[in-house]
Amino acid sequence: MNIHTSVDHLMWGAADLTEGMAEIRRLFHADPVPGGAHPGLGTRNALLGLADGRYLEIIAPDPDQRQSGGLGAALADLAHPAVITWALRSRDLPGVARKLSAAGLETRGPVPTRRTTPDGNELAWELLFPRDHDFGVLMPFFIDWGDGAHPTDDLQPAGTLEAITVESPHAAALRRLLGNVDVPLVVRTAAEPALHAVIVTAHGDVVLEASPATVGMRFG
Repeated sequence: MNIHTSVDHLMWGAADLTEGMAEIRRLFHADPVPGGAHPGLGTRNALLGLADGRYLEIIAPDPDQRQSGGLGAALADLAHPAVITWALRSRDLPGVARKLSAAGLETRGPVPTRRTTPDGNELAWELLFPRDHDFGVLMPFFIDWGDGAHPTDDLQPAGTLEAITVESPHAAALRRLLGNVDVPLVVRTAAEPALHAVIVTAHGDVVLEASPATVGMRFG
């Protein structure tokens, strides 16, 4: 796409938030920060800061919300934590939607979303979801934080996102849709879909991957 986007965050899904946080703590030698609940979505999260205004979101079902389908219910079925999707940041979600539509991919949104942090502050953002495609989590969603606070404002970086690799039988179509982003992005043809991200830390490289259970998940 001929529009400016940058990697905002990676989503690391788990059936239990404590379990997901423990695995990230083991991998990064750093403590994720509790985030808050997503009302109506059935989920809650914790965050780990990355360099360059990026972060890792650990997301899991919220036991205080009713699970009646949706993302929370899907996460509850995960046997092991894994990457479940990724997000690109843009200040022009309607423009992104037009570009995607011109490329043959429809979208839902922008969708206003918010959550309250543990210290009582409110974060607000808008989401744009590509729809009716066969790329699963290989196709990111899009986010606009507007002029408000960003989660990384209060997070210390625990590493730097070095690269993202996407493998798909539909690599050529994905490559056209993703265009240029601000980290090295490899989109290559493979029989089976795969997604992994390399994060450089003071303790060595960490590779986070989608799993067979998450690579086909759909959002939005």
